[in-house]
Amino acid sequence: MVNRAGGGNFAFVDAGEAARRLGIDRVTLERWVHEGRLKAHRGVGRDVFFRSADVEALYNELHPTSELAAAVAADEHDTASESEATTPTRKRQPDQQMRVYLRLQADAKWYDISEEDIQVWFQQLAPDGYERNKRNAQHTIKKLQFLVSLIEQAQHR
Repeated sequence: MVNRAGGGNFAFVDAGEAARRLGIDRVTLERWVHEGRLKAHRGVGRDVFFRSADVEALYNELHPTSELAAAVAADEHDTASESEATTPTRKRQPDQQMRVYLRLQADAKWYDISEEDIQVWFQQLAPDGYERNKRNAQHTIKKLQFLVSLIEQAQHR
């Protein structure tokens, strides 16, 4: 975990340390506990503690590995350069299976995003980002529909 400076390898950390390691404020930490993204363990009085391993896992989810980040960047580059009218021919990536797997892992995280989260994000989105985000969402939908069609074809065999 990148934000570990000054922290030890204790099995549990308090709320302040968990928030610091995750790079978030305490209000967000409390909301994530309420949403079930992170499990809090009661201490003495009103104090809560978090397993260091749980904090580490959530940090890794929020900050994907460089391999996943590279796959996301490559996909975004493809999205930006792709025109609607033509399907460009692309060089094959060295490990397509891993690239698709990592992309699906990142996309599978949508289950923990509520419609309210999306509304708040959209309200903070600058109007100049509308078209770019719309294209990215449409591109993602198209790719996922293709994946679903492949799965359905395989199930019918």
